[in-house]
Amino acid sequence: MLVLGSFRRNWNDFLLKYGLVDNKWLSDLYENRHIWVPIYLDHHFWVEMRSTQRSESMHSFFNKFITRNSSLIQFVKQYDNCLGSREQRERESDAADFHTFQHVYTHQKFREVQAQLRGKANCITRLTNSALGYSVYEVLEQVFSSIFNKFAVTYDSVAAHVKCQCLLFESRGILCCHTLSVLSFERAAEDTCLANFE
Repeated sequence: MLVLGSFRRNWNDFLLKYGLVDNKWLSDLYENRHIWVPIYLDHHFWVEMRSTQRSESMHSFFNKFITRNSSLIQFVKQYDNCLGSREQRERESDAADFHTFQHVYTHQKFREVQAQLRGKANCITRLTNSALGYSVYEVLEQVFSSIFNKFAVTYDSVAAHVKCQCLLFESRGILCCHTLSVLSFERAAEDTCLANFE
């Protein structure tokens, strides 16, 4: 996960490397990063694709519709056409694939969830902060005999929502062992787990 300090450092390195420290457009873009950074980093489900795979896939797709010489108006029109075309193909593909891979996918995801449930046994959960139904936990996952990885997990009992720093749910669509450990610690009802899928 890219943390704020790391992002700032990488951004500054980029500006220095290309001599763009005084570039107004990039400065404004950086000031509005709260709008665009989550979209490109970690707040969306990307079906196990990593950032380089996403950008390569997107470049390949958009290159069919947009050239370097496209004007801004052409870009906007082609972008709209591009998205419409992609949406249509996805609808057609979804209709064809719905029943074909359902059986295999379901069993594969079941095995992944089983692995996370087993991994819960290697987790030590500690409440670090709690107020008004919102709790923050520190979960230590033992990866070797004396080596632990630390994860922050937030749990909102009012909204029935849980989120882990590892972002396994956002990237793979399943709850991680850290989240399961917190839900077990909280003795959360089954509907709390299901609320994450809505």
